[in-house]
Amino acid sequence: MDSTGNTQFFLNLLMIAAVVGFAGITYCLARIFQTLQRPDPPGAPVTPEEPSDPAGSMPLLSDTDPRSTGSLEGSLGAISERHGLSSFTLATVDGLLIGSTRPGAEDEAARYSYLYTQGKLHDEAGVELLGVPHHGETVVGIAHPSEHLSAEQMSTLEQDIRDTLQHWV
Repeated sequence: MDSTGNTQFFLNLLMIAAVVGFAGITYCLARIFQTLQRPDPPGAPVTPEEPSDPAGSMPLLSDTDPRSTGSLEGSLGAISERHGLSSFTLATVDGLLIGSTRPGAEDEAARYSYLYTQGKLHDEAGVELLGVPHHGETVVGIAHPSEHLSAEQMSTLEQDIRDTLQHWV
């Protein structure tokens, strides 16, 4: 075999390897996509629908399950809905945004994290701040409620934040 034949043989071999590799990667990505599209893993507990409350109180007794929301922002949206918040943001004590229901919340995360480190847990604009320990660090929750949250509501909100952080972060 001459050098042109050798070169052509190796190019064909390389082409076959590339096609097989591409097919393998495509197959793996398709399997990952199918897994992500599955609503619940097999054997996951099914949460029954909650009966409607005739008293019309806030739904504080329902659980906010982070697994059912699909993303951190989805979980934060569920928390906002559950507690009657217009928006909700999580940030590090250093002011870095973790997640928010409001677009462009980077400035808010920095400003209110600083206020939290200064010991201010309430803002005149109706903002409630709370610190939640997570993996040895404090995560600052920035809530915009329609009215002041009671101690019970703050406790429930803190537990929802813990559950969400445990699942997503």
